[in-house]
Amino acid sequence: MIQIVTSHPIPVKNFLNNFSSFFSKRLFISFCFYFAGLFVEMKRTNISSISNKIPNSHYQNLQYFISEANWNPIVLNNHRLALLNFNPATKPTSRGVIVIYDTGCKKWGQHFQAVANQYYGTEHIVTNCHNVVFSAYCDNKKAYPINFSPYIPENDPLCTSHEAQFKSKIQLADELIDDILQKDIPHCDIIFDNWYFSNNFIYSLNRNSQKWITEAESTRLISYHGKWTRADDLVKVIPCTKFNKKVTLTNAKGKNRSFLVYGFKTKIHGLEGDYFTVITIGKWDSKDPKKIHIYVTNHLKLEPEEIVKRYSLRWKIECIFRELKDSLAFDHYQVRSIDAITKHWYMCTLAHSFLLWCKTTGALQYNSKRTIKTLADALKSLRALNSIESLNWISNHHNEYIEHL
Repeated sequence: MIQIVTSHPIPVKNFLNNFSSFFSKRLFISFCFYFAGLFVEMKRTNISSISNKIPNSHYQNLQYFISEANWNPIVLNNHRLALLNFNPATKPTSRGVIVIYDTGCKKWGQHFQAVANQYYGTEHIVTNCHNVVFSAYCDNKKAYPINFSPYIPENDPLCTSHEAQFKSKIQLADELIDDILQKDIPHCDIIFDNWYFSNNFIYSLNRNSQKWITEAESTRLISYHGKWTRADDLVKVIPCTKFNKKVTLTNAKGKNRSFLVYGFKTKIHGLEGDYFTVITIGKWDSKDPKKIHIYVTNHLKLEPEEIVKRYSLRWKIECIFRELKDSLAFDHYQVRSIDAITKHWYMCTLAHSFLLWCKTTGALQYNSKRTIKTLADALKSLRALNSIESLNWISNHHNEYIEHL
């Protein structure tokens, strides 16, 4: 394929025109070029490499667009969500869940704002990286980011100089839930892993009358027959005959996994009220270090199998991160300010939603023999269309192409 960007294919033009009112004419051109550059296959995507792939672009214009120009990424993100809500195939419903999760972007340099030596969940190591707390919508058919907040470490110069207020990941997650409620996004549950299973976060969710499902850490104390028991010891005191139900689920890699399940109404140490605990026996995949998982929810009437099914939707967010990082350059950037980095991240989530929009509407179905079933299929079709546009441009602008090379 021809890996340059000349003019935009019609589906790209139609999508980008939805955002023209948010920019001046000059900024809109840079917005379109930067957006298109995220889809070009490059070893390392940044302002310089994007500029090198676009004959009509200028590095300074792209740099100004992402680092200095006065445009509001929050407004852009809200309009992205409005477009997804308008499309029946991507509209959120009350059958979906909201997932709270965080991801990291590994960086080699020390000159980025908010970068620090901290936990990097992708590889389960501590390394130099940025961390971002995400909210995402997931159901059985679709998954996409809703919003995110960069995590700024407490000892970062932004916080020590009081340019930014330090907020823990729990506080950022709480704000993302408030954002969900303000946007009135339909959902049945809030899903999060055991790292976010803090008393303060649970109090906030309960106060807002939200239903939630989480996984309990091994040390969490759960009442069984009136006795406080560590979560990882529950299976030792519950008769094996209780595990007489099975549920089969699909993990993040698309593989089916079966679990034996048992659930019971209980109390959680440090929390007021009644809760429901579900124990599953089985691994999510071959790399899962635990054969036993303990889930806790404030649902008191759902069947244990349904609780585990809803929690399993959480794995779709791992697919989102894989798509953002592997195909859309989410962790590829060289801008240093957190504001510019945040703008880059919003542009990447916009690119992700464009591929989802194309997948659900058939906007890239130019070849009847090529079926678009996944976002990867949509990306391949987009690159093929871009190659056709580029070949047409090269045939009419041979000297300019030679000069570009």
